[in-house]
Amino acid sequence: MKKLFVVVIALSLSAAAFAQGKGNAKSIANGKFLFEDWGCTACHGIGPSYGAKDELQGPNLSGLYKRRTEAWVLKFTKNPAAMIESGDKDAVEMSKKFSKTMKTFKMPDSEWNDIFAFIKSKQ
Repeated sequence: MKKLFVVVIALSLSAAAFAQGKGNAKSIANGKFLFEDWGCTACHGIGPSYGAKDELQGPNLSGLYKRRTEAWVLKFTKNPAAMIESGDKDAVEMSKKFSKTMKTFKMPDSEWNDIFAFIKSKQ
């Protein structure tokens, strides 16, 4: 009976891990779709493996999460102008470097998270 319990637990954990992996693949695929559909590629590349090697109208997103925290990225992408106006040092620096300020996109956090999963997959 004890062996059966261990086998059932192991199978349950394996199934959960498999399902989570599928969810990640689905998030990445949806993030790629959203990144392209919302026109992110017009301003951003993600290193040489996806899009432009150099910066376009906005920063290249390669290494993004080495430069910024996830919380900062989410806050900035939800309202870039507000971050700049608040005096956030990094946001102000980017506004000086690039001629255009990223527009505000009204998307639920789940869609932003999918885009971020896609960006992370290209790092």
